[in-house]
Amino acid sequence: MLRSLSGVFAALVILALGCGRVVNHPPDVSAGPIPSPKTVEPGGVVQLVFEVQDPDGDEMEYVWTQNPAEPAGHFSDSHSRTPTWTAPEGVKEPTHFLLQVNVMDSGGGGVLGTTPSVLVRVP
Repeated sequence: MLRSLSGVFAALVILALGCGRVVNHPPDVSAGPIPSPKTVEPGGVVQLVFEVQDPDGDEMEYVWTQNPAEPAGHFSDSHSRTPTWTAPEGVKEPTHFLLQVNVMDSGGGGVLGTTPSVLVRVP
């Protein structure tokens, strides 16, 4: 009986240690994403402020998109942590855009961030 219990104890210790696997934590956003300014004319440039760290020190990948997708604005670098976004020229009426960033760390963790709406006004 004693031998059987020691086998169960060993199995529990292996399970508790997770068989050597390391738990990945998703990136942690401390600020943003925040657009500056929040109102622009067509063709106006918006700076995006975004502070994010990975608790595990993993490398992070960024992918920025806009919603609605049309008319299309332009990111200076859609894979940068803090790109600029140039408002589309083809805006026919005041339009609100949400600028979103999907952050993935090299361990498979991810987070989605969305700015407050950016208003592109028609002069």
